[in-house]
Amino acid sequence: MWCLRIHLQCMEKLGLTMVKYDPGKHTFISVPYAPLKFSCLFTAALLSSGYLLWRSPMDYIVYKLDTRMFDITIFIINTTISCTLCLILPLQCYYKHRQLSSSLNALLKNDSILRQAILEMGGKPLCYKEATIFARIMRWDGIVCVSFFFCSYFIKSWSKCNFVHIQLSVCIYLATDLALDWTLGLCCVMILVGIAQLSHIFDLLKIASIRRTIALERIWPPLWQVYDRVTIDVRKDLSQYYGPIVLLFSCMIGLESAVKMIDVGGALNDGTGDLTILILGCLWLLFDIKKLIVLLLISERLKQKVEETALCTRHFDDYRLQNTRAAKQIQNFLLKNLHQKKKFSACGFFDIDNTVIYMVFSSIVTYLVILIQFKQLETDLTQAGDGYNVTSNVSTVQP
Repeated sequence: MWCLRIHLQCMEKLGLTMVKYDPGKHTFISVPYAPLKFSCLFTAALLSSGYLLWRSPMDYIVYKLDTRMFDITIFIINTTISCTLCLILPLQCYYKHRQLSSSLNALLKNDSILRQAILEMGGKPLCYKEATIFARIMRWDGIVCVSFFFCSYFIKSWSKCNFVHIQLSVCIYLATDLALDWTLGLCCVMILVGIAQLSHIFDLLKIASIRRTIALERIWPPLWQVYDRVTIDVRKDLSQYYGPIVLLFSCMIGLESAVKMIDVGGALNDGTGDLTILILGCLWLLFDIKKLIVLLLISERLKQKVEETALCTRHFDDYRLQNTRAAKQIQNFLLKNLHQKKKFSACGFFDIDNTVIYMVFSSIVTYLVILIQFKQLETDLTQAGDGYNVTSNVSTVQP
């Protein structure tokens, strides 16, 4: 499980996690001075959020060169959601770090059980190649994206008089985005490790069934413990740790997508807004959407692997095991698994799987319709006010 240890080390250097691996105890523990680190991190997040809220009306005018009240209000609302997400990250990082360490230790316990079983029964060695490659790609992807957007906004705003204020806002957004990227990436890596462990359960059961060197009654209990740790312990702890983050991030994606569609429509129709800033904003949004979709697809894959692992036990419930202890163990497992929840949850509002993709798209359409209606209403009121002023001026000039 080197992929998890290395990723946690990278996150710890940036203060994004309160958990680390202790090689002496062979377990995941809390980092030293966790309360002090949380205080510094949360204070920085609080000051950054306050600065972004203070700058949001001025930054909007700089980016859009427009002062419509409705557009500024939406921009401030969007900034508020981003600031809330910025505050949620350190709060979850500290107050739910025990849940994170518990789920990591559950995967670590599974790793030792599976390696011992492979040593006794033979078979291919336990490998987390997919999780390792994903973790490496995800870390470099975050660094490259942050570097690209930093340089792009730096070049774009260099000639502006309020360059320092704009670049400071960009740096805060980029730091939050990198923290979110690596935090959600840790969740994905843990899920991929769980998927790899579930895959080895079926391989070991198949080996035990063919070779008959070890009684199945002896094999079932430790393997089902591996299964239960992934489907119960890891699922429950990760839902508590990542649920609020995914919930808020999904809402932010929906609102940002709708706002960006309106901005693109305005740029195509009447040329409002800065085209370069608009393109950079769309690219940034695409990278955020990528984070959410990857998490949802990997969560859906875990759900399918859990169901496949449970169904594969039916292949061992044959005539050779009738009226045996192994048969009773299989039947009890299948009965328990029938009523067991297999999905991650976002604070109970929705399950984290591929159905969230459709939910986000539907929310984008809803936001878009509402925003268009309010924007049209503001335009109508503005035009009506201008017409009234023109009529009043004409009547005043007449003798």
